[in-house]
Amino acid sequence: MIVVLGRPARARRHDGEALDGTVSGIALALAAADRPVELVGSVGDDAEGDAVVVLLGQAGVGHAALLRDPAGRTPVAGEARHPLPRLDAGDVELGLRYIADVSVLVLAESLAPDAEAAALDAAAYHTAPVVAIVPAADAPGKRLADRATVLEAPEEDAGAFAEVVARYAAGLASGTAPADPSAAAARDAGWERAGG
Repeated sequence: MIVVLGRPARARRHDGEALDGTVSGIALALAAADRPVELVGSVGDDAEGDAVVVLLGQAGVGHAALLRDPAGRTPVAGEARHPLPRLDAGDVELGLRYIADVSVLVLAESLAPDAEAAALDAAAYHTAPVVAIVPAADAPGKRLADRATVLEAPEEDAGAFAEVVARYAAGLASGTAPADPSAAAARDAGWERAGG
């Protein structure tokens, strides 16, 4: 099972509801490729959170370990919404206990140090490779840099980036990743053509 860890966001569109952001994009791309995927994270206990849960289910993304935080507000693309749903070390640890077999863990957003440590401990227990997404210009901590493939999120074209990350995670999960899996994932997803 490929596990994506983070807080999925909702998009408000004129043509209906949709999921948005890197967390959702990676999970959706994996589900669309018929890869077993579970999203571990949190959303608010609000109408946007309800929509996110329904959309994840409709897309085939497992979400049994998605916390509903009554004190937080589900992220919505283009809106500043605070406070965000919590995602602390206890939540991460508990959420990852729901998953019996983790083949790859994707940290799709930056986490607080204790939550990051809980995620890395769970990945080590499962002997799962870790892919970590960090914001542009953020330096990962030593343990994350040593334990994970760290990718810097681009400021533009998040959809294509999520597709590349999903393909990379799928390659790791299958055990057949090429010598340079990120280049192969970028090529296969059309990232090189879109960016160049």
